[in-house]
Amino acid sequence: MKLESKILIYSMINNLVISIMKVVGGVIFNLGSLFADGMHTFSDFITDIVCLIGSKISKKRPTKVHPFGFGKVEYLTNLFVGIVLLLLGIFIIFNSFGKEQTIPQLSVLILLIAVFILKLLAIFIMHKTGEKINSQVLITSVKESKADLYSTIGVIIITILLQFSDKVSILKYSDVVGSILIGVIVLKTSYQIIRDNSLALIGEVEEDKEQIDKVKELVLKEEAIKDLKVCLIKYGAYYQLQLTIVMDPKISLIDATRIENNIKKNIVRHRKLKIKYVTIFIKDKI
Repeated sequence: MKLESKILIYSMINNLVISIMKVVGGVIFNLGSLFADGMHTFSDFITDIVCLIGSKISKKRPTKVHPFGFGKVEYLTNLFVGIVLLLLGIFIIFNSFGKEQTIPQLSVLILLIAVFILKLLAIFIMHKTGEKINSQVLITSVKESKADLYSTIGVIIITILLQFSDKVSILKYSDVVGSILIGVIVLKTSYQIIRDNSLALIGEVEEDKEQIDKVKELVLKEEAIKDLKVCLIKYGAYYQLQLTIVMDPKISLIDATRIENNIKKNIVRHRKLKIKYVTIFIKDKI
């Protein structure tokens, strides 16, 4: 089993355990914001399943119909995640109204601190792994998990404020306000995920100068190359490279073909570049 799949399964189990703890705790302590937070975490569990399926499909070999592979499937699964979060955010906000306000026991803080530590550990592992293997699925999961972490911090603050609600009457609305804020956080996260992956799905060009410079450095090792233009197109965890080059006009057609093949071979073999497909255009000038 690949590292990405292992991390997603770990995150899935982690989210299921945390969501059960939060939802049950929200019911026992009659804390609406904790229940809403638990529903948010349960959505993480559902979307982890979707992301795991999407990750498997995106690794399929290219076919005649899809010559550049299935990397963009990751963007489709991430869009589904964004839509699920959008619906959940709306549900949380509408569900926040009409609940009876009570002062929760301080023992709920032990539960909240425990789930906070579990979530923080999962985020750290996913972030490190996502950057290491350039996984769009794990990067999206980190964004979603951070929103869940912030909402848990909010519930901790709400629990503390509610302890003083018998003295300061306005604080009795902390739970309702907190639930609404969690819903807003969920909506904001869903917007970012839908926006980023919609742009990537229709064809997003890599703008990281360091990544582009690495490609240029590798290509310019061929002395016959006089000028070049690099266009890296994102395909989930890998890239398609469109390379426009200007060669020395004195070289033969055989040498030009040899250089073109060497460039393709060296770029694809360079694992850190994450480039799977290379298209080269030879022109007189750029």
